[in-house]
Amino acid sequence: MFCLEGRWDKNKEKLKSLLDKYNLDVLILTGKENIIYSTGIRDPTEVLILSNKCPDYLLTSTLDYFRMLSRAPKDISLKAFYRPGEKGTEPPIPKSDLVEGGLIDAIKLISSQCGNKIAADLQWANYTIGNYLNEQLKIQDLSNDIIKIREIKDDWEVEFITNSINASEKALRDALNVLESNPSENEVEAVFYSSLMNQNAWGEAFPTIVGFYENTALPHYNPGNVRLQKPGPVLIDFGANMNGYLSDMTRSLWFGEGGKEYKKLIETVAEAQSEAIDSIKPGVEAWEPDKAARLVFDRENITRYFNHGLGHGVGVEIHEAPYLRPNSKEILEPGMIVTVEPGIYYPGLYGVRIEDMVYITKNKARLITKFSRIL
Repeated sequence: MFCLEGRWDKNKEKLKSLLDKYNLDVLILTGKENIIYSTGIRDPTEVLILSNKCPDYLLTSTLDYFRMLSRAPKDISLKAFYRPGEKGTEPPIPKSDLVEGGLIDAIKLISSQCGNKIAADLQWANYTIGNYLNEQLKIQDLSNDIIKIREIKDDWEVEFITNSINASEKALRDALNVLESNPSENEVEAVFYSSLMNQNAWGEAFPTIVGFYENTALPHYNPGNVRLQKPGPVLIDFGANMNGYLSDMTRSLWFGEGGKEYKKLIETVAEAQSEAIDSIKPGVEAWEPDKAARLVFDRENITRYFNHGLGHGVGVEIHEAPYLRPNSKEILEPGMIVTVEPGIYYPGLYGVRIEDMVYITKNKARLITKFSRIL
């Protein structure tokens, strides 16, 4: 078990450092992921307001007030607002914590008390809030700064992500154990999800992909009722959400007898992945590992069947910076965690993808997944 005390506060302080950097009074966080990053609250609502001149405030609906009260760190104050159409009710909330209006009214009230130099994470804001912040408050958008802060992981974050990987690998073992019972794709996902919940996960990192036969050629396939009733390819793309930090892995295998060509393709994709991982180190531009994988596919004349980028960062979001893509110029740095997931997809026939997560150290990429790539 992990001791969570204090660690989320370190993340919050990283974001609050932007106030001093840009001489600002208030930082408004609208993105759920940014609030999780700052507080460790599971499924937080709705807006977090950070300031060096006022207390830090979490704005939540009257409906979620007591849930947030039970989960919010002690150094964060709560203010409850009315959802549309609910003003006039009398919830059992202290009057001092109740705003006589909706979310926009709460943002206006709290931010005005703390100063007029305001910033926000507009990249995560919905249209209504984003328009208000941009048009009425004339805020400074710090989305790119927040992205840069979040992509460098502290040691405790690496530990949390590793814990998420361990949970997902156990769930994968449980899912693979049911293949002999001729399950449907949906049934395999159900076993995976059940295993995660039995491990006290927050849930799946994303909707698990389970594909049989020609469905393995669809990178973002949604599981269905297809049953594994004859030899053929199986692809499972999976991850866990453990305490807000995520994992992302993929395994491909041939079920039953035969499959010589498919197994050969798995070996080719595994080689491409190895070449890419070997090329990852601090100072490398993010397009270079992608190129290393494509060179293996070029040799086999199959590169056109690799139709996505090599990988992406993972943290409190399943897709975050940096992105390992053909045109990505970002410089890789120590502390980043990225996926490496080359794939070859033959439409109407089958596909292979192998995905692992690596941690970039001071000198190289360290593989932090343990599950065998060849099943």
